[in-house]
Amino acid sequence: MDKSAWRGVAAGSLLLVLVAGALAVEPRLRELGVTGFVERYDAFRAVAALAFGLPGVLVVTQRAAVRVGWLMVFVGAAQALGLALGAYGLLGINGAAPGLPGDDWAMWLSNWLWVPAYLAVPTLFPLIFPDGALPSRRWWPAAALAWAGIAANTLDWALRPVTVVDVAGMYPPGYTGVLSGLSGFPPVVRAAGLALTFAAVAAAVCSLVARYRRADPVVRRRLQWVLAAALLTVVLLGLALAVPAGPWIAAAAAVPLPVSVCVAVVAHRLWDVDLLLSRALAFGAAGVVLLAGYLAVAYWLGDVLGSGATAALVALAVHPLYRRAAIAANKLVYGDRDDPAAALRRLGERLSAAGAAGDLLERMCAELGRALRVPYVAVEESGTVVARWGGPGAVADPVPLHHRGERVGTLVVGERLRRRDLNLLAELTPHLAVAVHAHRLAADLARSRDRLLAARQEERDRLLHELHDGLGPTLAALALGVDRGRRLVGSDPEAAGLLMADLSTRIRGTVEDVRAIVHDLRPPPLDDLGLAGALAELGRGFAGDLAVEVDAQPDLPALPAQVELAAYRITAEALTNAARHARASRCTVRLRAADTLELRVDDDGVGVMAPARRGFGLASMKRRSEELDGTFELTTGDGAGTSLLVRLPLAVS
Repeated sequence: MDKSAWRGVAAGSLLLVLVAGALAVEPRLRELGVTGFVERYDAFRAVAALAFGLPGVLVVTQRAAVRVGWLMVFVGAAQALGLALGAYGLLGINGAAPGLPGDDWAMWLSNWLWVPAYLAVPTLFPLIFPDGALPSRRWWPAAALAWAGIAANTLDWALRPVTVVDVAGMYPPGYTGVLSGLSGFPPVVRAAGLALTFAAVAAAVCSLVARYRRADPVVRRRLQWVLAAALLTVVLLGLALAVPAGPWIAAAAAVPLPVSVCVAVVAHRLWDVDLLLSRALAFGAAGVVLLAGYLAVAYWLGDVLGSGATAALVALAVHPLYRRAAIAANKLVYGDRDDPAAALRRLGERLSAAGAAGDLLERMCAELGRALRVPYVAVEESGTVVARWGGPGAVADPVPLHHRGERVGTLVVGERLRRRDLNLLAELTPHLAVAVHAHRLAADLARSRDRLLAARQEERDRLLHELHDGLGPTLAALALGVDRGRRLVGSDPEAAGLLMADLSTRIRGTVEDVRAIVHDLRPPPLDDLGLAGALAELGRGFAGDLAVEVDAQPDLPALPAQVELAAYRITAEALTNAARHARASRCTVRLRAADTLELRVDDDGVGVMAPARRGFGLASMKRRSEELDGTFELTTGDGAGTSLLVRLPLAVS
């Protein structure tokens, strides 16, 4: 734990000690006949000290520059100190003579310390929330008005006698305390101070409204909670002055604003202090319930058990109470981060309801974002975002995704992850990696389908060109020649004979063209001789320039038509390259088949480094193998010949 964390723990512990100390002497004050804890407004101080102080301490521990956090610390510290000093002073002045050291001055300090803390909440807090700055320079008069009202009212209360707090039963008979000869400001000045305060409250609420109207949607959602809480706080404070149950309402008035700040931070990551806020919520909930439980036990059983036994009884409930509060706070802030089973269950539900691979990733990102309570989750493949949830922020923590030892993508989380969060991600990322792998396969399949469609269209265009531009005009010319020969038969038999001989030659040439087209679609030797025989016949076509040896497996199984055609075309292209460009004299073709057809072509030429070997032929061979989900490997070197190895799966859809 670093120094700032230790300072935060120390400050939070000090707040708890001050509140607990005031509570510890409450049974003794009851024995002395001092008026109740709620009736003298000490319950308000205790609630305000915990509700503002603990979250404020935890905020400034991590974000010392956040003025809102410091303001919350000031409010909590002033209320806690005033509460503790008041309990100390009441115990001294109501106990046996001569009392406790400094008890009169403790009562005097307690009498006015609550004023600046009390007034800062409805005046300064709305002015600087959420970023600690005024909405604009035009609002500095409102800030000056707030400071003037706080200073005037604080000084007025400091210059009054202690007994100005007219709660019956607080002081022993005849007690006057310090500054008994003073009476504070004159009524006119006091009224002016109150007017300044009310004007500052109105200006602060207006500033919050103005900030809300100019804010973007995200900031508006943050401000909605605080705006509603500020209005509710003002209403409750007004009611506390007007109804008999004022002390209870005043205590309740300390709750809305810090609760709204907590909600704003939890829901929208206002200050990025989720871990600290989780602990603040847990401490705050435990403290408030502890306070209520202590008051109840002290009221009903205090006379029977005594102050020490009452405090011990309440203390026994602290640990289980805090554990339950911590679990609830973690659930609110972190979602299912500490419950991998729940996160996996929800992720499984998303998987079962998903359709396409792209939709699956989108659903999984959304579920991860909700489970982790983070504002942004994305999945990247090769640096490209393929699925996302939420909007990216300033913080992004990447987590690699691996499938069968291969990195298939990256999970990007829009928040700094705790070390314990990695345990949850270790459970979730394998499932996400499978989905990313499926998405990649689907994308590869789509690309393969596009390539096949493009190749089919290219083949159709080639046939169209050959039939329209080659075979079509030839047949038309032959038809015209036949018509002409029919006319010449009666008038010039010799010319007709010559024309028929020419037509016969041209018809045989056209037949050869048709055979060539058919051969390009699927070489007839494949149907007549099989792949091994067709390759042997193909090799004999290179006799004199290239000696070709075909070594085929004797029990070569029946092969799919598309595999046979691809192997034939690849071999033909490899032999052509060996004869024309590599200047090879000998070439060996080997065929082996089991689950895959293994085609190997080795030559003794100059190698692939010859520039001509890098053209369309090599790309065509590779494309044919990849279209059937096969592999293509080329091994070569200057003057060392070329070795081509192609593996084509036999289970081809």
